[in-house]
Amino acid sequence: MKKLTLKAEEALLGAMLHRPEALPSMRWIPPGTFSRPDYAALWQTLHSIDFSKVAPNDVPAAVTAAVAKIEEPGIRQTLTPSRLSNLANASVCPSPRTAPLYGGMVLEAAIHRAVEHAGETLRDTARQAEVDQALKALEQADKAGQRLAQLDAAWKTAPETVRSLLDTQPVQPVTPVPRTERARVDIQAEGETVASLLYEPRQLREVTGWLEDRDFSHPQLAAVYQAMRTLDERHAPIDPLTVAWEAQRHPGPQPSDQVLAELQEAGMGGTAAYTAEQVLHTAALDRLDAAGHDLRNYARHPALPVSALVDHAGQALQPVQADHQRIQHAEREPELASDKEPAPAAPAEPHHAPAPQPEMEMDL
Repeated sequence: MKKLTLKAEEALLGAMLHRPEALPSMRWIPPGTFSRPDYAALWQTLHSIDFSKVAPNDVPAAVTAAVAKIEEPGIRQTLTPSRLSNLANASVCPSPRTAPLYGGMVLEAAIHRAVEHAGETLRDTARQAEVDQALKALEQADKAGQRLAQLDAAWKTAPETVRSLLDTQPVQPVTPVPRTERARVDIQAEGETVASLLYEPRQLREVTGWLEDRDFSHPQLAAVYQAMRTLDERHAPIDPLTVAWEAQRHPGPQPSDQVLAELQEAGMGGTAAYTAEQVLHTAALDRLDAAGHDLRNYARHPALPVSALVDHAGQALQPVQADHQRIQHAEREPELASDKEPAPAAPAEPHHAPAPQPEMEMDL
């Protein structure tokens, strides 16, 4: 796509050198749209010239004089008179009157590059951030979403005829190439969380509002947590046997006897909320990396027009944006709990011996 992008940029510049009177109708293409700094500078220079006061035969001289005023010496040296003449060649610009379509192609390529850059930024952030910096790292996803909105708005400034010609749906569905491995994993935190919950199930109420099965990278630990959540919702007893029995009702990997035994042996009370936050933060950073991976892959796919690219990229960001909200919820819960005033003491009552309870019988 890079080679075709350069050809489209050169064709657009050549068209404007042929027909500079069309420049005012092409202001929907900003200089930053071009992939090369010399082409961006030339585009900006062309728009700085009032060609209504330049005779057709004097256009090359006017452009050369304007280029000579560019501050960057490297760019001035690149945009030589022979280079400008070559851009206006018919082999570079097949049809000057097709300039709007060339411009749409240039803008589409620029949007693909911008989405790819956003994906790279997400991946770098996800891999470099510390676990306790997850909330701040996920703000990059919000910025990526804002960038997608800007790119979509920029595309909609193009003439409708151009967009209708370029915004065609791909012949086959486009899916990103899966990652070969996860970017972030913390099996120890996952194991400690599940073991603590199994040891002291009443802790489930502290984490089930924001910790989900998909936050676990270890499939058996995810199965144990899912089973415990289900049992807790039913107010059923939770122990290794009831968990194993419930887990078999769910699709996917089943916890082995060894895993359940190790969890039962390693369990400690009162630590689940802390380690669960580590699990959530690690999983959120990994999904941030996955979103960046998908954005980069979508952007590199030439079959995706702008509208489909923006739509696919937006969908890739949705899980990360949901993680952002869950982490905020997890961090607010302790604050809300600490703000509660202690309940008043119950009035003292005379001591009575407890009434005998009938034995419970179960008919089979």
